[in-house]
Amino acid sequence: MFMSIVHPGDSAARAAPDPAAGDRQTQADRPIAFGIRARMLAAVGAACVTVLALTGTVIAVQLDAIETAARLEARNLAASVAYSATFNSNALQAYVEGLDDLYKRDLFIVDRERRTMADILKSELGEIYREDRGGEVEATMRDGVPRGFVEISAQHPNGAKQMVVPMRDAPRPDARIVGAVVLEYTDIALQLFEAEVGTLYLVGAAGLAACLGIGVFGFRVSGRITRGVRELHQAVRGFSRGTPAPALMPQDRDEIGELTLAFNTMAADLQRSYLELLLETEMAKEAARQVEILAYSDKLTGLANRTQYARLMTQALAEAARYGRRLALVVVDLDRFKNVNDTLGHEAGDALLRDMAARLTQCMRESDLIARLGGDEFVLLLPDVDQPERLGTVARKLLKALSSPLRLEGQELRVTASIGISVYPDDGTDEPTLMKHADIALYQAKEDGRNGFAFYSPALNRHSIERLAFESELQRAFDQGQLQLHYQPKVLAADGRIKGVEALLRWPHPDMGAVSPARFIPVAEETGLIVPLGRWVLEQACRQQVAWKREGVGDLVMAVNLSARQFSDENLFDDVAAIVAATGVDPASLELEITESMLMRDIERAMSLLAGFKRMGLRLAVDDFGTGYSSLANLKRFPIDTLKIDRAFVRDLEGSGEDQAIAQAIITMAKSLGLNVVAEGVETLPQVDFLRDRGCDELQGFYFSKAVPAGELAAMLGR
Repeated sequence: MFMSIVHPGDSAARAAPDPAAGDRQTQADRPIAFGIRARMLAAVGAACVTVLALTGTVIAVQLDAIETAARLEARNLAASVAYSATFNSNALQAYVEGLDDLYKRDLFIVDRERRTMADILKSELGEIYREDRGGEVEATMRDGVPRGFVEISAQHPNGAKQMVVPMRDAPRPDARIVGAVVLEYTDIALQLFEAEVGTLYLVGAAGLAACLGIGVFGFRVSGRITRGVRELHQAVRGFSRGTPAPALMPQDRDEIGELTLAFNTMAADLQRSYLELLLETEMAKEAARQVEILAYSDKLTGLANRTQYARLMTQALAEAARYGRRLALVVVDLDRFKNVNDTLGHEAGDALLRDMAARLTQCMRESDLIARLGGDEFVLLLPDVDQPERLGTVARKLLKALSSPLRLEGQELRVTASIGISVYPDDGTDEPTLMKHADIALYQAKEDGRNGFAFYSPALNRHSIERLAFESELQRAFDQGQLQLHYQPKVLAADGRIKGVEALLRWPHPDMGAVSPARFIPVAEETGLIVPLGRWVLEQACRQQVAWKREGVGDLVMAVNLSARQFSDENLFDDVAAIVAATGVDPASLELEITESMLMRDIERAMSLLAGFKRMGLRLAVDDFGTGYSSLANLKRFPIDTLKIDRAFVRDLEGSGEDQAIAQAIITMAKSLGLNVVAEGVETLPQVDFLRDRGCDELQGFYFSKAVPAGELAAMLGR
């Protein structure tokens, strides 16, 4: 800066105008501080826009992942339908209706001319499908590539998301395309969105909070800096006008001192402002990090979520392909997790999931990915597997860790798991194939008795398809009334008179013949069909009981079994009460049979439920007694009428002193409690003699009769 030194005595110099000084004064009067403040506020605005853009990007990525997952699920479900269905119009229609009842998914099947062969809406049958305005259905039947499109029609004026996959005349990729399966997946996408909507809100809230923080801090900082700049500007303007100014030091009060002090003040303000801006920047970075955590983490367990899993799986597959490595996909599913939710509540279920997530984390390496895909399903990604045979050791380690006891709601629980494993590239080269094959292996592990693991093999594909077909066939049999009830007599040990009957379910299949209950009952339990099936059995048995009584056949006690899935169903009591009222059956002639293990699973709930049945007037029996772990003290707490000795203790009565002692002990204990005793599985006369002589009240088994249809039993009673 250039300036003239004016002496006090130089009046001529003071009087003479200085054009340069006037120009300097005009420049000094410009509002510099306001320009700086505007630029700083613009920078703060840019930071806010950046955070909002990042937040919007994260939300967009999340929404795209949800849509991708919905399309993938829809494509897999439609493909499984196309793979499993038989190309016959009547069979296809029944198959589609069965799937609708089981999964509540809207789908239909068209032939090569796009004529509807099967549809939930029967009015659409035979109609040519023309609602794919882009010709997606025809294109898929031409090249075999699945496609998604939006159907806008009178039925779906707002648009419905559809997925079309080819349907072939044989389960081979090169087989001839004979039609297409079209599945609506709008509800699937909506369900996935609803599952993640909380996370989306949190991401948006975090982004807005970050913007608000940046704005407030930016406004405050700009004000402070503006004040400092204004002071400097005032000092420079005062100096340019020649007004007195404080010296640099207290003893030197001149214009240079004034400028130096003003500069020192400004420097201190700028340093303080810099620190605040640094803090502000760190806060913005932390907010961005929190946004990323919310976008890629499961909010319950803290593990990676489905979005993060998909992203890292893509990277891992690319690296495995580039470097020729193997990687393993391990799917972990907790056994009977629904029972924990049903009996202890969802809070206990959430606590269990958090505990299981912590145990999985402790078992795995830092390089391994652990993700929760939803519910009780976890997936582990092992990116570098040098020895695939060692995966069995890893699986056993996981099973041991997960099955260790834990306490929930004051109770000690032992939760087991089932594990399915697939390996890249042996079992697939893309994520959907590896996941499908791991799921097939997981299903095999559950079929083998749970609390175990299984590796995928091509042979499991056939088993999985057969199981799916069997499930569909069972559902179809139930829908079409193929299932029947037979009745096995229970006779008085004293004189052989028929005292009651047990209703037993039979499946006379038109092609497979008589299907064993040991085969189809576990499938019904696994799929949940056992609950509506159990309601049907109870209603049919009650109606038969009323019919026999009206015909004067005899005063029989009708026994009906309750399955474990039924007993844990929260609507069981209401269902039984409704059936008793609707059929008009005498409650005193109806006996519900519950296994010993079902009673001991949740004693308090069982006591409450059984007390309600007794108030209704029903009889109660404990089936398969002796195979569980109840004690006399526990047994006394239940309002039961009958104990049934399990057939395992009756089978070898003639030659086993241990079975004789057990049978005698059960009879003695039952008599001490005033209970009726029934022995099941009686097949020989020596068994009859032994049980009758020991005081057993009723006998049931092939020695007297197998389970027979209602008409044959009526004839037997007549004889």
